[in-house]
Amino acid sequence: MLTEAGCRARRERLWEKLPREVDWVIVTEPAHLIYFADFCPSPFVFNSQNARGILLLGRSGEAVLIADNLLELYLKSAFVSERVMPVWYHCVESAGDRGSLLVATALARLASCAGRSFAYEPSCCPAGLLDGLRAIRPGLALTDLTPIVGALRRAKHADEIALIRRSLKVATAGLRAAMREIQPGMTELDAYRLVQRVAGEAAGAQVLVYGDFVSGPRCEQVGGAPSDRVVKAGELVLLDFSAVIGGYRGDFCNTFVCAGQPSPQQLELFNACLAAMQAGERSLRAGVSGRVVDAAVRQVMTQRGLGDRFPHHAGHGVGLGHPEAPFLVPESSETLVAGDVVTLEPGAYVPGVGGMRYERNYLITGGGYESLSDHPISIDAPV
Repeated sequence: MLTEAGCRARRERLWEKLPREVDWVIVTEPAHLIYFADFCPSPFVFNSQNARGILLLGRSGEAVLIADNLLELYLKSAFVSERVMPVWYHCVESAGDRGSLLVATALARLASCAGRSFAYEPSCCPAGLLDGLRAIRPGLALTDLTPIVGALRRAKHADEIALIRRSLKVATAGLRAAMREIQPGMTELDAYRLVQRVAGEAAGAQVLVYGDFVSGPRCEQVGGAPSDRVVKAGELVLLDFSAVIGGYRGDFCNTFVCAGQPSPQQLELFNACLAAMQAGERSLRAGVSGRVVDAAVRQVMTQRGLGDRFPHHAGHGVGLGHPEAPFLVPESSETLVAGDVVTLEPGAYVPGVGGMRYERNYLITGGGYESLSDHPISIDAPV
């Protein structure tokens, strides 16, 4: 999980970037409750279904986390200075509206917060919270928190990178198992269940796994959720997935032949993808435009006659979101910064030949990059 020092450092960075007149920050985006306080309710228990939290940050260092009693376990483990826990349901009386209770509790706590200038997240702040805040704070001034936090999230802290590394480690265990154990007669759903099981075993906990699990002609469609399609000998299997741990994830891909050898045409596609990835890697460093990285990858594919068979982005940022900034695309508006965690994922999809994609994860540094993923990049499955 994230560390207390990391959460405090991120809150300090936030105050450095906010206008000086802002007195309080209202955090309501679930990913940002993780980012600033490590408040991360498990998606695998009923307690967190339709549940939310609200984090109030004060300029004097206050960090007040509000969540109801069914989230007590996660409330207690969060890194904050104050916890407010209204009782929503205790198996004795019927429960009311969960969201309304959260808003009312937050407003009661905000009533004691001095100041009239607040920063908030317009896209996910409950309307009732804003209406109530305007009622108790005449002359209320509001600042949009979204672009500030978006910029802060780019440069990952050490505890964030550690979670991404762990995500990639358990996902790699799942991929290696898939490449060893997927056999003709298994379905794509069987492949997904295999990866899910092994990733969970590697993590020592329940793990959310999602992504593309396709085979045969479905690989030519770029990706998709696993289906009951049966994998046949000699077919390509494309696995592009993430394992979420503590709200963070990496994102990688490998495509390989099941119980067979790649055709000469498939080897050409594979070699083109690897060459494009290597070209992209040569441009990875802080200060380089996302457009430049995309162009480096795309140029190789175009030179090999595959420009029109590479329909998606060359890469993207990853961490709390997927995809997130920076976007490595032809019209990218971002420049790489030290601390970015990005992917490169060249792919080629040729009807009648096959579809494939290969993807790695990189930590951007001032002088280049560090590869975070060591999963197999191979069109040949182990025998």
